[in-house]
Amino acid sequence: MPALTLDRLLASIGFGSRKEARALVRMGLVELDGQVVEDPFMEFAERPAAITVNGEEVSTVEKLYVMLHKPEDVECSHNARDHQSVFSLLPDRFTAMGIQTVGRLDADSEGIILLSNQGDFIHKIESPKKGVLKRYRVTLARPFTEAQKAELLKGVMLKDERRPVLARAIEEEAGSVVITIGEGLYHQVRRMFAAVGNHVETLTRISIGNLELDPTLGKGGWRFLTDAEVASF
Repeated sequence: MPALTLDRLLASIGFGSRKEARALVRMGLVELDGQVVEDPFMEFAERPAAITVNGEEVSTVEKLYVMLHKPEDVECSHNARDHQSVFSLLPDRFTAMGIQTVGRLDADSEGIILLSNQGDFIHKIESPKKGVLKRYRVTLARPFTEAQKAELLKGVMLKDERRPVLARAIEEEAGSVVITIGEGLYHQVRRMFAAVGNHVETLTRISIGNLELDPTLGKGGWRFLTDAEVASF
């Protein structure tokens, strides 16, 4: 295995090709432990936790596992058409590292979304066979009735779907309803409430699996997942 050199390290965390990384070093833009590094071929016995590039301290992790609080009017696409892209809320280098959203969240919805550049992690959460549950808090245009609740728990047919989809759990809160589902179909929650004669006005995804939206993250804020959070999936 090739030695971990500074240019390889920088390239692995999204700072361009090894040639471009070497140029950053030669311009004096890379620091380690407060000291400017002049040798782009400097070798590391082990990967440092962080490095400073152009005045910004950045993590050197290669495997990205990120939680983001997606605001409304943000699209989960690299090629957003009508709104800002969710990837614009992250460092540009993450895109260079191949980060993708784990599933999607509609542009007119907000809440927790996970992103990663690890295909196996994405598959574990997206695969219907894994049955990862997701919880959403919604406000409705009309009063939520016991009959509507019973229908959702029993299962409703949605257009273009082959079988009924059902709520795994429903909790009623003051002014809102929290619904748990196990799939990730297009506009699923909104379509489910429409199927029983109601209309979703606002929708916030509050959890994926055992992972809840971090209350310290403002809209558009993000953080890395902990090792324990990654392992929970």
